[in-house]
Amino acid sequence: MPPRKFPATPLTRRGEGPRGHAFIAHAPPGRPQQLAVMEWELRGESWTDEHPHDELNYVLQGHLFVRCDGETTDVRAGDLVLVPAGAVGTYWAPKYARMLAVYGPDPQGRPSRIHGYERILPRPDTPGPS
Repeated sequence: MPPRKFPATPLTRRGEGPRGHAFIAHAPPGRPQQLAVMEWELRGESWTDEHPHDELNYVLQGHLFVRCDGETTDVRAGDLVLVPAGAVGTYWAPKYARMLAVYGPDPQGRPSRIHGYERILPRPDTPGPS
């Protein structure tokens, strides 16, 4: 099978949510679901979701916070963070963060769930969405 190219596209906002674009290699019939790779960014925003598969986010630029299972992690450019399958993850960037996410596959085909999106204001005393 020859290599498949997924051409670059600009980051766009789809409805309520962060700007991004996804490269999803849809599997041919009879083959397992493929990985998804997504470039996305937050600009004074927070995003909360839940996936039936592990999600990895590599921070390309900026400063990101991630909360999962009551713990918050401070993630900066060059760091990689994992939110495990089935966990609700909240991601926020008081100023700016651009990430490369890799996730899936989920062999059972269970859907991901979006829990929320909001614009946030940076707070010097306690980072995080309101």
